[in-house]
Amino acid sequence: MSFHRGVPGDSSEDGYAVDPWASHSPESLDAPPVDDPDLSGLLRLTLLAIAGGAATGLIGGAFRRLLAEAELLRTSLLDWAREDPLRWALPVLLAAVLVAAARYLVRRVPEASGSGVQRVEAHIRGEVPAARGVVLPVKFVGGLLSIGSGMVLGREGPTVQMGASIGGFVSRRAKVSLHDTRTLSVALAGAGLGVAFSAPLGGAMFVFEEVAHAFRTRLVVATLAATTTALAVARYVVGAEPVLPVRGVDAGSTWLLLGYAVLGALLGVLGVLYNRVVVALLDVVEGFRRLAPEAKAALVGAFVVAVGLAAPWIIGGGDALNEALLVSTPPLATLLAITVVRWFLGPLSYSVGTPGGLFAPLLVVGAAVGSLVAVTSNSVLPGLALSSTSFAVVGMSTFFAAVVRAPITGVVLIMEMTAQTALVVPMVVAAAVAVIVATLLKGPPVYDILRARMNRTPGPVSLG
Repeated sequence: MSFHRGVPGDSSEDGYAVDPWASHSPESLDAPPVDDPDLSGLLRLTLLAIAGGAATGLIGGAFRRLLAEAELLRTSLLDWAREDPLRWALPVLLAAVLVAAARYLVRRVPEASGSGVQRVEAHIRGEVPAARGVVLPVKFVGGLLSIGSGMVLGREGPTVQMGASIGGFVSRRAKVSLHDTRTLSVALAGAGLGVAFSAPLGGAMFVFEEVAHAFRTRLVVATLAATTTALAVARYVVGAEPVLPVRGVDAGSTWLLLGYAVLGALLGVLGVLYNRVVVALLDVVEGFRRLAPEAKAALVGAFVVAVGLAAPWIIGGGDALNEALLVSTPPLATLLAITVVRWFLGPLSYSVGTPGGLFAPLLVVGAAVGSLVAVTSNSVLPGLALSSTSFAVVGMSTFFAAVVRAPITGVVLIMEMTAQTALVVPMVVAAAVAVIVATLLKGPPVYDILRARMNRTPGPVSLG
């Protein structure tokens, strides 16, 4: 039996949630957890995970490559438009059309809306059926339209759900059991995350810590086979370089762990608030019932790109912005602007339901806050000489831990993205403090909130 985190909608009262791997129907999800089935067929499951991982790597890699090209085109268009006020309307109208088109696709295939992570979690718990095959092309095209146009969304949401969709397809073709269908779906979802950030171990830990809340033999083997294969294939498409390579970072003296702990406490509070903003904006946008979903999406898309006319670097997924925060120290006013603007643009972009994730945008917020803490501290006490790069790196993993409530995943993910291990101890300390603070504030993890919202669980979800 594995320990599971209690989540909204769980029937247990002692913190032990229902076992998503038990082969029982949704009506009996409160039945006691069962042990793994015997290991017969493990080799077949592994081969299916490898095949699915190869497909996920190819499709996810192509998605990343096309998004990178779209970002270059968008930046060029915005630079061109900024030269003459008469041109400003063009990128704004184009974004409105593209985002509306993405929302139209989602209206035809509702399972493809938003991040998709909560739907993957709901599927392995038997709350919703496996994703249909049509989810993959809708997520691929819709993600290119919405993220490529400049919406502040992450590529990892689409790649996670595309991986899970491939898992469902492979399972149907191979006619595997319900247990192995769920195993393949979640393993390939992790492969999708690994491809998005070139972080196979981060993708695997995401499966174990956040999605499945379990370590089981078949799950571990399938997930590791899927994530490593996916990245090996994706490297032929996107290259082998880390997403955010940094050099020369140093954890500093042992006493600085206190500073990282303070950063963790601050980000723990901000993580709870950020989740509230996500839910609040979902409610606000949903409240405009007289407007068609496509119209709401078009308005938000136009607004986001209008902001991009003033500062093209502040919109989009955020890789370039994260890289800038890690290789330089922007002025205090710039850091404040990044924090405030991205704090609202991410949840606002997510609120209209176009394909896109929450991970990448929140990493920028975490990096900006971490850098902001270092810069502010240095201005007050110059003798501290805190490294803004180190605090930005720790800020990314810590804010992820506070929002998603998956601290190990956050640490491993940022380690792989930055190709650095020097900050492991500060990241662990800050993440632990952030999770403690967020838990004491009774703020649920974001995907538990979104899954409960998707399922329309009776009664409101407590936001603390």
